[in-house]
Amino acid sequence: MNIIYVIAAFGLGALISMQPPINAQAAAILGSPLLGAACSISISLVVVLVGALFVIGALMVAPKVGVAAFFVFVVLGQLAGAAIIDHLAGFGIPANPITWQRAAGILLVFAGAALTQLRF
Repeated sequence: MNIIYVIAAFGLGALISMQPPINAQAAAILGSPLLGAACSISISLVVVLVGALFVIGALMVAPKVGVAAFFVFVVLGQLAGAAIIDHLAGFGIPANPITWQRAAGILLVFAGAALTQLRF
């Protein structure tokens, strides 16, 4: 398996992890979660670009690594991206440091991703 495809799937997941805190920030600014989500969906070019990038990435990566592995790496990217956003208090959310328990959970997902690639 080419590492480029794994990195691409991981990166797509990391991009997806940015959407919830962006929506939370929009909701805080607008004073309503519903308005924040509507604003994010209706006028955000970033959302459209990330969605398009995800579809294109899936079309290119899934056939190379397999659909299950693709989604395992996407989820791993989401978890890692979300943990970094939490730890750094990105997008104005309260800090939630990476503990050993959170790191262990992410490592278990990584182990699962690696297991999906074993060929017997």
